[in-house]
Amino acid sequence: MSTALDIVSPSWLEAHRDAESVVVVDVREERDYEELGHLPGAVNVPADRFRDPSSVVDGKLPTADDFAALLSAAGIERDDTVVAYGDDGGALAARFLLTALVYGHEGRLSLLDGGLEAWRDGEDGSLSTDRPSSDPTPYEAKLRADAPIADRETVEAAVEGDAVVVDTRTAAEYEQSRVPGAVHLDWEDLLEEGRLRNEATLEELLAEHGLTPDERIVLYCNTARRLSHTFVALRHLGYEDVSFYEGSLTDWVRAEAPEWDPVELQAQVRHYADNGGFEAMVDDLGEDVLGRLKLIGLYHQKQRGYFMLRTRSPGGILTAEQARTIGEVADEFARAPEEYGGPDQNPVFGDGYLDVTTRQDVQMHWIEIADVAEIWDRYDAVGLSTMQACGNSVRNVVGCPADGLDPAETVDIQPVVERVSQRFLGDRHYANLPRKFKVSVTGCHEDCARSSIQDLGLTPARKDGRDGFVARVGGGLSDGPRVASDIDLFVEPDRVDDLVAAMADLFADHGSYLDTAVNRLRFLVAEFGPEAFREELESYADFAFEEPDETLTTDYRGDHVGVHEQADGRSYAGLNVPTGRMGGDEFAALAALSDELGGGELRLTPNQNVLVPHLTDDGLERLLEDPLLERYSPDPGPFTRGIVTCTGREFCNYGIIETKNRAIRWARELDDWAEAAGIADDHEAIRIHMSGCSASCAQPQLGDFGLRGEVYRDDYDSGRAADLGLGGDLGNDEFIDWLVGKIPIDDVPGVVKATMLAYDADSEPGESFTEWTRRTSNADLREIVTDGPARDPPAIETEVR
Repeated sequence: MSTALDIVSPSWLEAHRDAESVVVVDVREERDYEELGHLPGAVNVPADRFRDPSSVVDGKLPTADDFAALLSAAGIERDDTVVAYGDDGGALAARFLLTALVYGHEGRLSLLDGGLEAWRDGEDGSLSTDRPSSDPTPYEAKLRADAPIADRETVEAAVEGDAVVVDTRTAAEYEQSRVPGAVHLDWEDLLEEGRLRNEATLEELLAEHGLTPDERIVLYCNTARRLSHTFVALRHLGYEDVSFYEGSLTDWVRAEAPEWDPVELQAQVRHYADNGGFEAMVDDLGEDVLGRLKLIGLYHQKQRGYFMLRTRSPGGILTAEQARTIGEVADEFARAPEEYGGPDQNPVFGDGYLDVTTRQDVQMHWIEIADVAEIWDRYDAVGLSTMQACGNSVRNVVGCPADGLDPAETVDIQPVVERVSQRFLGDRHYANLPRKFKVSVTGCHEDCARSSIQDLGLTPARKDGRDGFVARVGGGLSDGPRVASDIDLFVEPDRVDDLVAAMADLFADHGSYLDTAVNRLRFLVAEFGPEAFREELESYADFAFEEPDETLTTDYRGDHVGVHEQADGRSYAGLNVPTGRMGGDEFAALAALSDELGGGELRLTPNQNVLVPHLTDDGLERLLEDPLLERYSPDPGPFTRGIVTCTGREFCNYGIIETKNRAIRWARELDDWAEAAGIADDHEAIRIHMSGCSASCAQPQLGDFGLRGEVYRDDYDSGRAADLGLGGDLGNDEFIDWLVGKIPIDDVPGVVKATMLAYDADSEPGESFTEWTRRTSNADLREIVTDGPARDPPAIETEVR
């Protein structure tokens, strides 16, 4: 490769920039180029124009014709000396030079060391806001035969030992996910105060990483931007055999590779279950395998070597046999070792318990790799799976728990839910999307499955006398909550799985695999806008889109607790499971009761409760008399009925506060207080949703009271705390308003009491809690919850619109 590629100083540029064959290129945004000023005579080629925005790998090389048109418009000849600069440390300017190299530029290509800042600090330092005039040139770009581009096969060969693979990202990114065997060299480690380090220091640094001029080197980052600076620096130092992985980690993650195949991954874990367990697995596959295990339902707990195991339950429906198996597995395997307290590890729940989740899954803790093969064998025998219950895949499909039971139901959703689940289960293509993809389907008129907070939520609708669904897209919570948008799309039941596939394909092509802060699908919908998103989605679907004639949702149903009549005259009993946690033996016992007294089914709800359906009058009477219902009542107190929590600090690596034990204690105490205060009968459910951190696993934005874990510090003390918000109501697509930050955790029950007393005293007849919080000013609400001078509001996310 004959083209010179190097790094030049501001003094060199000062001495040579007036030469006729030297062209200076500014790669900053056009606005910065024009308004903030640029090197005199520099032409502007903004980075977003030479990084292909339509590519599924954001920022990939533009086409040869597009790049030629850019350079032609800038007045650049193929044999010009091009000096590029920016204001980001040189990464984007280096990317421009690398692109020119790949497309056969014949002149010298140079990066201005230190970029714009170094120029300003130099002897001249002058800037201009005048755009130089230049005539278009007949620039021809053609991919050179010896272009230093590495594809996936090249990288795989390098991994096997014929080259050194170098990860140029940050240490944190490297630890999170990387190409196996890659050497880590942060591209900014080559810099000191924005300038390239001296040659001796660089040679020593590179040698420490096993990089010498005689080695064959393959560079990668996330989207081939940051690696560009390292590429230019190595060429500047005389390294000739350097190539770059154009798709970089984005392509590696998305590729059809065994390490991201849930079926292959499960087979590997089965092997280690019988051959060395956890430590052997980590030694052989590396620590990063722990992140991939989410694809098969295993989350590594904060207690090393132990896992949370999540079991899928499509639509929340379990046969009694399946439920009994889950309960028995929890009772046998979900037990803490003695070093963590053994049977006494949890003062409220003891040991051998399981959790019902807000996505109608079941999860259990303290699972060891040595036991998972046997657990999976038991699951396989009854048709259960943990596959893709976690991770960035199509998650468990949420459905109305009373499907087939409700007299007002329009569509029987369980066949739809099962078809969607089976289509994606174990499919490598959909096993690792940019982020998790959440789907709900509701067949009744009360949106029980919470369509407004799903990536794709389907509720009943009608078109030309045909029953089907209307689609809402882009809902979600956590940071940047967003109510899903109705995109006026009617879909028939037998087309739902095709719609989910189309949406997953769109997400894979347009979503970011790397920027985890903003890569949930709701951000993509917000970026497109609902109408444009619908149009783009139709281009992925294999059927023509229609608009519904009418939508049939009339209300929102918060839970299914209590005894309810079914369409066939029998009954179902909705049992309250406070915080969703039950003993495994209790879950198995409830399954046995369902087998004996009902239709041999249990149904899990998004409120972490359990339904026992198909009860005759005699069966219902006998169920209500069973001692198990003293703890899991169909008629609980209002606070016990409304409590929802995540896993919390007990097991979660992100949890700041403990949730389950605390919530049980609070709910019982608050129910007793409400009874004594004379307000218990006025409230069917008072919804407290408590998340241990900001991730919103307990959906705090939906509660009457939303809590999320924090830490408070003052001049004298520090401790666990919670941010507080009030007034969530999905019936009106209302999220809570976050009001007060970092309330000491032990003060929270008092805050709840003060707020409820104020509501009972101040609310108008028939006014809901949410309506009252909206009518009352935030300043007044803060005064109520702080009982004095208002605290500062918490630093809370902004809603995505």
